[in-house]
Amino acid sequence: MTYERHGVAPPESAPCFYPGLDMAFRGPERSLEGPYVTFLGGTSFYGKYAETAIPDRVEAVTGHACVNLGVMNAGLDLMRSDPMLSVAENGAATVIELVAAQNMSNRFYRVHPRRNDRFVAPTRLLRKAFPELDLSEIHFTRHLLRLMQMTSPARFETVVEELRASWVEGMCALLRALEGPRILLWLVPKPAEGTDGMAQEPFLVDRAAVHAVSELADSVVEVRETAALRARGFAGMQVPDTHARILSALPRAALLDEAALSLLDPLQRIGIGPGRAGVQETLAG
Repeated sequence: MTYERHGVAPPESAPCFYPGLDMAFRGPERSLEGPYVTFLGGTSFYGKYAETAIPDRVEAVTGHACVNLGVMNAGLDLMRSDPMLSVAENGAATVIELVAAQNMSNRFYRVHPRRNDRFVAPTRLLRKAFPELDLSEIHFTRHLLRLMQMTSPARFETVVEELRASWVEGMCALLRALEGPRILLWLVPKPAEGTDGMAQEPFLVDRAAVHAVSELADSVVEVRETAALRARGFAGMQVPDTHARILSALPRAALLDEAALSLLDPLQRIGIGPGRAGVQETLAG
């Protein structure tokens, strides 16, 4: 279903706010007084245009409050910030979306502390590695990476190595900073055809990188976007007609459904709600 009239807001537009966090999150707001599960992540947890976000799906099944701290295009800089960690450490468990590697500060460039997909400034190392680049009109990290890749694929590989290493280091630091059970969610979509691979999300997060951080987590949940999930199209999403062109870059509702189901078993193992089998039996009955 899509909105037929311009100006009609998608369902996630009603924002909510949490103490100490100077930004809006997808509602509905949840109390931070009682037991809850924290969802730290980016675009997939936010659920742009999806009628129901992953935390809301999990909450509906488990009956356990789920605090959605997903932010569009978030990187590890935001997820590791003290206000985010303060919410997570007071929860019963934390579910962490494995977000892309380019949206974090590293030895080559700095990003905005809250809007992590925004390129703020290069370091001397980047200027030395790519002296011919004019960075005055670069505002987003993906644009910057594409420019470096087109300029020199060989030199770009050095940047890729740095981003992967920074991501592993940052993820390990995040996991060590969290107390209580930690569940990693890795959404592995089918790569877009005819691209250079940079369109795949989460960018630069491969099996080797996940393995490098997995020992610090209680569970790693991998969900792959299959042909069967893609065949469900855009059911469960409400998209203004003027925004339909960006859908290919967003996780579809079917993938979010599968992710929520896949989280039920590891949550059950730590005493939160029924497992996936129990839920499917209930639905079948």
